[in-house]
Amino acid sequence: MSIYRKLNRLPPDDLHHFERRPASSNANANADVTDWLPKRKAKPYERLLSPTVLWYETLPAPVRPLALCERFPRIANGLATGWRDRDATMRCLDELLTDRRGGRRGFPAVVLQELHSLRAFFEAVHGSRDGVWRRA
Repeated sequence: MSIYRKLNRLPPDDLHHFERRPASSNANANADVTDWLPKRKAKPYERLLSPTVLWYETLPAPVRPLALCERFPRIANGLATGWRDRDATMRCLDELLTDRRGGRRGFPAVVLQELHSLRAFFEAVHGSRDGVWRRA
């Protein structure tokens, strides 16, 4: 044992032991009070993507969700992306039309009507998820 070693010191192979630093060295670390949280969050892209525009143009005129694309382009982008996947699209439409978290403002009436029209059109073209039960 070394004469320079403190007696109350833990063995060097103890993984849970951390040397305490003097309070003066922490002063520089606390000097930066910048709020980094808003800078770290990714901001959603609030414009229509080119595939969404193509998807919009392929829909029949009475079903095209103009207000949805203008007011909520992020949601329109999500619908356009999953449009070919029947289960994903129905799940997305169900989540948009059903308030599961409570206390939500909801969509404007025009957008809500467009979402219902899209769902009815999608079910007519691809069949509903519970089509067997509706026929019975």
